[in-house]
Amino acid sequence: MDIKFLNEIIKTPSPVGYEDNLMKLVVDYTKSKAEDFIYDNFGSVTAVYNKNSKFKVMLAAHADEISLIVTGYNSDGSLTVDRNGGVRTKLYIGCKVRVITKEGKVVLGVAGTNSSLGKKADVDAEDLFIDIGASNIEEAKKVVPLGSYVIHDTDMVELLDDKVSGRAFDDRLGVFITQCACLKAMEMGAKVGIYCTATTGEENTGRGAYSTSAIIKPDIGIVVDVTYANDYKGADTAGEVSIGKGGVICIGSLPNRKLNELLEKTAKEINEPIQYEVWAGRTATDGDTILRTNEGVPHVLFSIPLRYMHSPIEIASKKDIESMINVLAKFLCNLSEDVDLRPYKF
Repeated sequence: MDIKFLNEIIKTPSPVGYEDNLMKLVVDYTKSKAEDFIYDNFGSVTAVYNKNSKFKVMLAAHADEISLIVTGYNSDGSLTVDRNGGVRTKLYIGCKVRVITKEGKVVLGVAGTNSSLGKKADVDAEDLFIDIGASNIEEAKKVVPLGSYVIHDTDMVELLDDKVSGRAFDDRLGVFITQCACLKAMEMGAKVGIYCTATTGEENTGRGAYSTSAIIKPDIGIVVDVTYANDYKGADTAGEVSIGKGGVICIGSLPNRKLNELLEKTAKEINEPIQYEVWAGRTATDGDTILRTNEGVPHVLFSIPLRYMHSPIEIASKKDIESMINVLAKFLCNLSEDVDLRPYKF
């Protein structure tokens, strides 16, 4: 596993609406092997392999991370903010942050705290204030324009037992896994057309997945996102998903049943572990968007077990990451245009 590339992905800011730098990183990493790149009008980037193949497989992982967005200024020079994605506002209080301007300039600051804020049960975005050290509104405006982004000032650290922690593993881990799996699949001799997309906007609009899928018109979609692990004290959800025990196949009404079976069979073929989760309806991933494009795109959702989702200290397992790369690479090699994905035929 290319841990250096993974570190670079997690270190690179990619707030919803300003994913530019991460997209450049993906292009630079894959350009020696990709045959072409597709850029949509919403900022998504697709690396293309086997472009002459008529059977197209689209892999999607969203590159954007949740953040705050600067909406104004307080008289003391601090910044007012709003949510930009599924932010847990309380987790910002008293934390170091990076303010990212639309020109890419980074301004360091802190999410301020006071006695009343610390005691408040429900913290809204309007309760937060970002202190960058400015003394008044004029000084703050010169440094931080409206619409700038605020992210946690945390990068990736390695923990015990091959675990890693950092901000916004959702879903930059998916970007890492899909890009590495496609490169590995090509080395293994995959024949299908492979369209590996780092999408924009999944955290608030799904704009990138819709646009890119409409352009590519894939026969099959593979969505890689994160899911909730339930293996820690006071876990947010019920279930039997643990980190370190493999990627997670989603069972439900939206993922294609036949693709799920093929993915499961592939994992068993190469002795990689698999877990399962059940979502009866929408999955809150790019899969919900992709399936509504073109004539409908059958897809599989393969997820990374994650602790503490949408926090600055998300935890995942390097074992799961490596395993999912192996499964997806082999899966791409196993796919062919004669696969029949209809659930039944009478």
